[in-house]
Amino acid sequence: MKTTARCLFFIVASSVILVAGAGLAGATTWNAGLNAGSVGLAQSGPAPASAPTGVDAECTSFIVGTTVKVSWSAVTAPSNGNPVISYTVLQSTTSGTTGFSVVQGGVSGTSWTSGSLGMGHYWFEVAAYYGNNWSSPNSTVSAERTITLALLCT
Repeated sequence: MKTTARCLFFIVASSVILVAGAGLAGATTWNAGLNAGSVGLAQSGPAPASAPTGVDAECTSFIVGTTVKVSWSAVTAPSNGNPVISYTVLQSTTSGTTGFSVVQGGVSGTSWTSGSLGMGHYWFEVAAYYGNNWSSPNSTVSAERTITLALLCT
């Protein structure tokens, strides 16, 4: 079984936080020298699941507003067996490459419908959460959806 290891250091004021990820196949020992007054935190976990695929954003218009239904293909559990627990939907009104923020977490299925959206441009990405708070990479971005004054979505 192939294992992966990642290590990331955060320095905040005089604290150092060590976050280490390694495959679960073997034990790994991490030694970190910390200065007096510093704190350390180590965490390990599985290699990330694959990103959701086939993300699509479909327009739906109603008399009371316009929504977008985002759907995607289910992610299979990583090889270590941690199940996919939920999905998180991210939205950008800036561009298809920047400005994404979480609009809905804890989605149990493979689709989500927005609330009523105002005029503007919208792009969506999806991430899978599995195991104990681990996340997949974000999916590829959906097609741009534009809502106009007439409450039309294209």
